[in-house]
Amino acid sequence: MDKRREKLKKLGFVSHEELKNKTYGPKGSKEREQYEKDLKIELIGDFLRKLRKQKNLTQEQLAKLMKIDKSYISKIENNLKETKFGTMRRYAEALKVSKMTLRLELDDGNLEVLQLI
Repeated sequence: MDKRREKLKKLGFVSHEELKNKTYGPKGSKEREQYEKDLKIELIGDFLRKLRKQKNLTQEQLAKLMKIDKSYISKIENNLKETKFGTMRRYAEALKVSKMTLRLELDDGNLEVLQLI
């Protein structure tokens, strides 16, 4: 451990990983897995909201383009509903996004790229 990290530890500072371990449990625990899942869902909702706003569309306008109910868009963007890949693809198509790629880190540390559009 370097001197800076030792000094911070003496002052009571902890790393983000240590804080997650303390709050949600170690990786692999049920609580930690739920936390990680909830965080990913929230990031997707925030990303899709930002994308919609960049195209200057309201939730209602996007819902009409996607031929779905506005409340569904709201639930996705507010992280109240998990987003399926098919829905993300429809989102991107309605917003006329030419390319949407997801980078997935697998449990074994390998990265996979999923091209949605």
